Amino acid sequence: MKNLSTTQQYFLCILKKNGKISSLEMEKTTCLAASAVVELLMDDILIFSGKKLSIQAALPENKSYLHQVYDVVMKKQPVKFENVVECFSFNFTDKYINALVEDLGESLANMGCVQKVKGGFMNGKNVYIPNEDDVDHIVQNIRAELLEDGEISEDIVVLTALLNKSRDLQRYFSSYEKQALKKRLDEIKENPKNELIHKATEYIDTLFLLFIAAIT
Repeated sequence: MKNLSTTQQYFLCILKKNGKISSLEMEKTTCLAASAVVELLMDDILIFSGKKLSIQAALPENKSYLHQVYDVVMKKQPVKFENVVECFSFNFTDKYINALVEDLGESLANMGCVQKVKGGFMNGKNVYIPNEDDVDHIVQNIRAELLEDGEISEDIVVLTALLNKSRDLQRYFSSYEKQALKKRLDEIKENPKNELIHKATEYIDTLFLLFIAAIT
């Protein structure tokens, strides 16, 4: 069994079968960056100081695929959660999100979870074709923990909440299952112990509203 982090699992689940993820799909890129921030918070590498993020510990070698996000916090700290995510989603250049995608793709290729091939415009860009068995394993873990009587882990809750926000749950679950998952997530978020999950989804909602306002 491959030990994938929250962000690696999320990235694997949002990849298309051709290995692409468009930087124009703001829901996906916003949630990808948010997932990276939350993962660093859950691992006590970042810390909330009031409403702002700061570095608490050095980035471990096994988390090097998140160095783009870590470096943004390092340069701007203390910095708001949404300001970090904005660098990767609401930017005039795609360099931040492209670099994060490349780092995540390489980490998954090294684990055999994706196949790296040349694609995109004039085949000048790496794309990462997901291994369907690994994606299915993630989906089955979500199903076991949130729809059955399995133990609920924080990373699965965060992963499911982000897939819901980026509208990717419908790719893997029936309408009935999706409604059951959303209901379960609402129950979990209301628990005071899950403050981090509540904060993250709240910040993502705020960013989506800003994005909608900007294009209308």
